[in-house]
Amino acid sequence: MLRGSALSAVLLVLGSVGTIGAVTLRRHTTTRQVASRVSARQPVAIANATNDSVAAPTPSPTPVVAPTAPTPTPPIPPVSASAALKPLVPEGTTTLAGGMTATRHDSVVVLSFDFAGARTRVPERFERLVRTTLPSVYGARADSAMRAIPDGGIVRQGDLFTELSERGARIPLGDGGAIALYPITRPGRDGPLVTQYRVTVTKS
Repeated sequence: MLRGSALSAVLLVLGSVGTIGAVTLRRHTTTRQVASRVSARQPVAIANATNDSVAAPTPSPTPVVAPTAPTPTPPIPPVSASAALKPLVPEGTTTLAGGMTATRHDSVVVLSFDFAGARTRVPERFERLVRTTLPSVYGARADSAMRAIPDGGIVRQGDLFTELSERGARIPLGDGGAIALYPITRPGRDGPLVTQYRVTVTKS
């Protein structure tokens, strides 16, 4: 009986030790597995956290716009005196002193003096007639322009009956413009006579 009791006690002790060892071993294994799972999951969590995070966009610099200079206003060209010089007589036919007539069509004026004492074939007489009648068409500016030309300076620009009738005489206005004058002739008993002249303002 003593031996049986001792054997039973030994078996009980061995069973208790085995049970305790198995429990201890199971706890140790479970702890290692949990630690392994935590270690394996930790990088994934970090990676996910890194991938899910959105970096704040870097603000783009505000472009600096240089102030634009105002567009310069083109200067208004001065009006030349010749361009502003217009006939004083109205459109149509106007009777002047001494029985002469001035017929204006736009910027062209024709002075007629086909009567005794006015029509002529003498160049100097024609120039004197021009000097006394042209201010009636263009005013004091024409008078000043003719005063700047010496006597005979108008008819000496060409032959009265050929050259001046075709290309005209020029009375400079002092600003690059001029009064262009064309004698108009008709046949007479003793040769051609100057009975009219045509004038207009040109740029040169």
